[in-house]
Amino acid sequence: MSNREAARRALDIINNLGGSAEEFRRKWLTLHAFSTKFERNNQRHTLIETIEASIPKEDAEKILKRLNSDIIYLSKNPVGDLRFDDAHPQFYQNARQDIAQACLEEREPSNRLGHLVCVVYQVRCNTEHGRKKLGSNRSQRLFNISNKILDEIIQVLLREAEAA
Repeated sequence: MSNREAARRALDIINNLGGSAEEFRRKWLTLHAFSTKFERNNQRHTLIETIEASIPKEDAEKILKRLNSDIIYLSKNPVGDLRFDDAHPQFYQNARQDIAQACLEEREPSNRLGHLVCVVYQVRCNTEHGRKKLGSNRSQRLFNISNKILDEIIQVLLREAEAA
């Protein structure tokens, strides 16, 4: 990354890391703190295992139903992996696989929800490590969808933690 690109990235963070982007970072840290109990080398597997072990089937089913329109949006507009150029064959690979798994009704709802969280994880990775333009309409939509997903999950995790 050139100095000019780095400066633009820093300015983008300064100007746009408020509102939904800042809310997203805070919520992601909440989920991440909870998922460290299941830490493995592969963060995607850790996230799926966290959701499978922590979100009851009935809650996962309800969450997936409430997020149906967002899942449809993500399946039509997958999140790219900004480590790659958008022409690279792996650019959409993880997101497409995770959305496909999230849509398979024969899978356990908690597993499907875990795969949806992996899409949110890609948004997080692009924000933290990628060249994501934080102020774009697309980025703001992804932050809003990710925030909805995290809100649903955190609410159940907190309820489960308080009941324990």
